[in-house]
Amino acid sequence: MDPMTPEEERLLSDLRDALLAAQHPQTELIIANAQDAFSYATLEDELAHLVYDSALENDLVGTVRAADTSRMVIFECQALTMELEIRGRDIVGQIGPPGPATVIVETSDGAMAEVHADDLGCFTARVSEPTGPLRFRVSRPGSSAITEWTYGQRPS
Repeated sequence: MDPMTPEEERLLSDLRDALLAAQHPQTELIIANAQDAFSYATLEDELAHLVYDSALENDLVGTVRAADTSRMVIFECQALTMELEIRGRDIVGQIGPPGPATVIVETSDGAMAEVHADDLGCFTARVSEPTGPLRFRVSRPGSSAITEWTYGQRPS
């Protein structure tokens, strides 16, 4: 991967400064996604988009969630669907179509945890920082996908 050009570094710095000045509630998540635009590890990874988030659904109907309740998220791309239940530091997931896979959970501080999905596509993982941004990289023979950054638990 080529290093960023000075112009790209200035653009990223300007974006970071603008977001910090605006104090957007998801600044950390937006910055992480912007940095990814310049630094995909492999171009072969298909981007899996967030298609469902129970936290957003609950916001729409006006319910109040307790800090220790679980959150359901679903990511999809052409190669796979990933359903996740995030309960604090613990994550339970299933990948479809079913089958073994390597799943890497990455937090915004660079920590990574590698776990393996079983023949049904099921896996469990534990993260170090449940409220910070995190993403998932799934590798199977012949395909790989990476999710958008999302929060482990939505910050209050």
